[in-house]
Formats: sequence, C-alpha cells, structure tokens
Amino acid sequence: MGETADERLSWIIRNGEMDALKELDFDPNCTDKGTPILVVATDYGHVDVMKYLIEKGADVNKSNSAGITPILVAIWEENYEAVQLLLQKGAKKNGKSPDGTSYSDLAPTEIKALLKG
Repeated sequence: MGETADERLSWIIRNGEMDALKELDFDPNCTDKGTPILVVATDYGHVDVMKYLIEKGADVNKSNSAGITPILVAIWEENYEAVQLLLQKGAKKNGKSPDGTSYSDLAPTEIKALLKG
C-alpha cells in the first residue's frame, strides 16, 4: 500500500511547493490519511506536482478506500489539463464514482470528449 506521508510532505503537496518537493526523498505512492498523494495533488489542482509524482512512479490508478482515483477527482474538479495528463499516463477512463456513476456521465462536455477518445 505504501507508506504514510508525513506532515511536511502533505503540506508541500497541498501547497504545490515544487522546489521543496524535489528536495524530499519519499514514496510517490504513499498516502495522506488514506488518500494517495497523487489524488491530493489532483484535488488541489497542482498539475506540475502531479507530473512530478508520476515521473517518480506514482500509480495513476491508485484509489483511496472509497474508490476515489486521481482521474475521478480531476473530473469532479473539471480540470481538463489534469484529466489529459492522467489519460496520457495510463489512467483508466471507464471507471465509476463511489455511487456507481460512470466517469463519462460525471464529466463536462469538454472532458467527455477526452474520455471517449
């Protein structure tokens, strides 16, 4: 499952502090209170942090215990750039939210086109 992120790493991810992030040695698949740090970075809209985590080996399909994945968060936040990045890096586009709604049904028109492509 990966280790748990310490408070400093969690703060850095939430605030998008790239310089500080690059100075740390950490597991890119670690979690912050049960949520993968890639999901956290996605939720905060930090695409540059997402790219860095993925480059370090973060699993683009890793979810928390509720089934929330990075791409689901990007869809909820209507973050086209984040969805595009995650799809390019192998995120599954045919998933469902915890309530069973398909990603495509949740997505705004612009993002739906990415999911169909």
